[in-house]
Amino acid sequence: MSTAILFPRSLPRLRPSLNLTSSFYRPLSATATTQSPPPNPHFVAVDYLIQSCGLPSDKAIQASKQIQHLKSPDKPDAVLCFMRQIGISESDIRTAVSREPRILVSHVEKNWRPNVAKLQEIGLSIEDISGIISCSPVLFRFNILPKIDFWMRALGSLENMYVLLRRSPSLLNSSLEKVIEPNLLFLQKKCGLSVRQIVQLIKSGSQLIALKPEAMKIKAKRAEELLGVSCSSQMFVHALSTVATVNESTIISRVDYLKSLGLSQEEVAIVISKVPTSLQRTEELLGCKMEFLMKEAGCGKIDVVHNPVLLCLSLEKRLIPRNLVRKLLKSREFPVENLSFATFAKLSDEKFVKRFVLPYEHAIPGLGQAYANACAGNIKAIK
Repeated sequence: MSTAILFPRSLPRLRPSLNLTSSFYRPLSATATTQSPPPNPHFVAVDYLIQSCGLPSDKAIQASKQIQHLKSPDKPDAVLCFMRQIGISESDIRTAVSREPRILVSHVEKNWRPNVAKLQEIGLSIEDISGIISCSPVLFRFNILPKIDFWMRALGSLENMYVLLRRSPSLLNSSLEKVIEPNLLFLQKKCGLSVRQIVQLIKSGSQLIALKPEAMKIKAKRAEELLGVSCSSQMFVHALSTVATVNESTIISRVDYLKSLGLSQEEVAIVISKVPTSLQRTEELLGCKMEFLMKEAGCGKIDVVHNPVLLCLSLEKRLIPRNLVRKLLKSREFPVENLSFATFAKLSDEKFVKRFVLPYEHAIPGLGQAYANACAGNIKAIK
């Protein structure tokens, strides 16, 4: 299948590699790559994982099962030497080996070196690469250059590629022909998602795009039928994210819980259509927020229905601090009586401070500090 059909944007011009001519890319020492000592009949994988990789004994025992065929430390030594040469942190090495012990028997020259060189070429730092190795070590068992090139074309920009590499690098482990290409085509042609919305899915950490195509279609159907969000809606991408992370029985349970809080079936449908991700919150959290909004913030049920994003905002870091400022302004009889709580809560922090904190600090000394303290979970009264 031609990738040009999926995303017709041209591949952006890459900036030069950061360190291609440095010692970073010189072959490993001869002792690491060409001179191999005779097999050691006493080589014990568990001991090696403890002594050379720093794994605790319990994890070493578990990991050793996947490399127990080794008769000598030659390949593991070469891989560890390469990782340490390029600056991969010891903690990321331990995590990577623990998660995927078979990286110790992968090829440095065929896989590790070209993969790392490509990641540097598109602008990732060693710290970024170290994190990817820790998060998705399985990628480095194979040469992933063709997949990186595909995703670069698909996502259309380096910025979007960084999102994938930092949030969902495991997508590089999925088959392009059997999984990724059919799913991207389906999301674009059948669901009407743009590249920006597909990047939103990736940002959410959802592994939806890595599902088998038939499973993907089932999720899309569930988003429409169970959540009632049409694929023509801008919220469909969020509905997809929700059904990808919350199972059907839990969704039904949370819908019933919202109704138990006093919302009608129609009102729950409005909430979900506007903010499908509200169903990603636990029943306990939904209950706490509804109680706060109706008892402390003075919201009516209809206010929540028309502003369901309130159910997704942090209670401690957003709702409580904003309500504190609102109460202080009202107590000093500033003209905010006619403003809904949603007006206070939905603004970005920068806009909120500019509109409701800075203009009143001269009249309410300590207002800014009180707000900052409240955001940090420390509420103090202003006299």
